[in-house]
Amino acid sequence: MLNLKSVQAKMAELGLTQAAVAERCGVSKEAVSNWLSGESIPRPKKLRALSETLGLEIDVLTSGEGVLPSPVVAYRTKKNRPASNEALEVASDVACHLRELVPFIQSCSLFSPPVLQSPSLEEDYIRCAAQQTRQRIGISDVAPLTREQLIGLHRTFGSILVPVLWGEAKFGHENALSVYLPESKTSFVVFSLNARNDDFNYWLAHELAHCYTLHAIQGDDGEAFSERFAQELLFPHAAAAAALTDICSSPSRMERAQYYAEAHDISIVTVIRQVDRVANQLGVASSGLETDEFWEHWNANRTNIPTVGHALFGTEKLDLATYVCECERVFGTPIFQALARWQQHEGGRSPSFIAAALNTSLEDAVELSRYLVTHCSH
Repeated sequence: MLNLKSVQAKMAELGLTQAAVAERCGVSKEAVSNWLSGESIPRPKKLRALSETLGLEIDVLTSGEGVLPSPVVAYRTKKNRPASNEALEVASDVACHLRELVPFIQSCSLFSPPVLQSPSLEEDYIRCAAQQTRQRIGISDVAPLTREQLIGLHRTFGSILVPVLWGEAKFGHENALSVYLPESKTSFVVFSLNARNDDFNYWLAHELAHCYTLHAIQGDDGEAFSERFAQELLFPHAAAAAALTDICSSPSRMERAQYYAEAHDISIVTVIRQVDRVANQLGVASSGLETDEFWEHWNANRTNIPTVGHALFGTEKLDLATYVCECERVFGTPIFQALARWQQHEGGRSPSFIAAALNTSLEDAVELSRYLVTHCSH
């Protein structure tokens, strides 16, 4: 949080109003008001602007605690496109607000989470990492990995799962976002309940890879590692090799590929890419299914695939009680209790903080803030 006494004293010394600070920092007056009330935190870029405006070092601005290591964030937008600089800044803002919740999240574990040693993009390394992950929960190389098992892997690791309702039109990280805080070794996995259900296990596995590496591999390499780990964890080489033979000998190849997708609770895209990767490694013909026509059909029919929220809870529009209580039950998330404790610690409701932490609209945050005060405060 900001060192409010130092900030306010410096503003008085320089004769700066909130409006003047807002103008110099390139933000709204409401944003500055939220900073000074402790409801939100300046994004890194705006924190630097505030530092220059007031002539105060950043460590003085941040309560004299010294500058914490920058949070590490990773995500891709829809269709796996790289995130823009603007989207990355928003993600960093989410991370900075989630950092404020760490003291309010109760953890009983005395052990450090299991992490991958010297993570590598080598194919053998990724395959072995996925195999060992499966072995730890006692399933074979061909058995489907259930959603409950995936969630269990996250909880065993210590991931703090943060289910959000970003809506289908949300611009930015519509599927999932992972945040790693180096100073506390805390991993948050933020995921949208509005993502398509057939891709959800992939996103859980993808973010699990980021957690397992503690983001030691970043950028495009980090995304490549996580993509391959997720594919190998969900549809291992052995399963894909058997499927390749079956699919290529079938008169209805697409139907057989869809059969494996449903059997393993994954997207048909994951099936096709895995069997084609195996074909390439074995030096045999690919499935021939990933064509322009396939992608046209796949994109045209995405709206027919239920969202995660609908698949889990039977509706696209969750009321707050269902959203909070059912997400706590299904995902074991402590995030809502942490937000409630944070509000209580700060002396009341703080929808601006909740909006920033979950990257949701202020309107939705106002309702959630009120619900947390009346139902989750202890």
